[in-house]
Amino acid sequence: YDLFETNEYKIEFISNNILEEKTKKIDKIKIISLNNIFKRILTKEDYNYRKKYLEKDLINSFIKNIIFNEEKIIENYYFSKIKINFNKNKIISYLRKNNVAYVDYLPSSFLTLIYDGNNLDSSIFSKKNNYYQYLFLNKEYQSFFKLPNLDINDRYILNKEDINQNNIDKILNFSKKYNLNDVIVVKAKTSEIPVKYDITVISNDSILKNKLKNNNFQLDNFFETLKFESLNIWKKINQIQNTSLNQIKCNVKYFNMYELKEIKNNLNNVSNIKNLKIKSISYQKLEYTIYFYGNLNILYKIFELNNLKIINKDNSCIIRLK
Repeated sequence: YDLFETNEYKIEFISNNILEEKTKKIDKIKIISLNNIFKRILTKEDYNYRKKYLEKDLINSFIKNIIFNEEKIIENYYFSKIKINFNKNKIISYLRKNNVAYVDYLPSSFLTLIYDGNNLDSSIFSKKNNYYQYLFLNKEYQSFFKLPNLDINDRYILNKEDINQNNIDKILNFSKKYNLNDVIVVKAKTSEIPVKYDITVISNDSILKNKLKNNNFQLDNFFETLKFESLNIWKKINQIQNTSLNQIKCNVKYFNMYELKEIKNNLNNVSNIKNLKIKSISYQKLEYTIYFYGNLNILYKIFELNNLKIINKDNSCIIRLK
């Protein structure tokens, strides 16, 4: 999902001054649309600080186009569907100028392990776990919070002591079984009111922790909060820093000019690339020096999302279409 994509909104009203009312409605949609983008790409802390600077002139400077569909004006009645598209490069240039980190993608799901340390049956893989039972019954969360099979093989690979001791190597090894690189580990203390939770998010070979409280033990509220907080922690691990440049030398290999053109277009869509410099040209191969922000793992992931494949072999980097 493109984090810079915007929604279409319906405008419908009756007014004696259609142009003025239409302008007011569009201005509101501009603010809503851009705020939604910033909420997705920034941590909650950066968004809360940065939103006060999103004034009208700045918002207008980001606009790429405004699309009207099904527009109707009948006397003093107005109707249309409006979509405001923003220029991604201009937004990123603004963030880079102000040294604000951002993310260019979000994980679709997390492998989720929940351990209730006060439960009589405290096994991390118990089907009697109240949190697991809730997720089994609520499909709206199942795509985001991926649960293990809770079978004997899971218990063999990972146990509650590994969770208590935050054995990251064991947890990462366990996540390979489910082919998920992003993991949420929750340790709950349900014997206390409010219920306290230690949250650990593992991603990109890094970990960050946070604490949550739940005053009324309503699991729907808990999982909604857990989803928001886990994504916020994930952003802190995977955000693209705009303070220093890194570089890598890669060979772009292609079969024909059409493929080369697509590779170049896709490279231009990789938001954390600052500059591309051609070092050499030969038959069906270009050698580039790529200057980029952030780390290599994030760069490779964004390449994949832009239909590019990177092969690291013998200390060399090769870029092809996927």
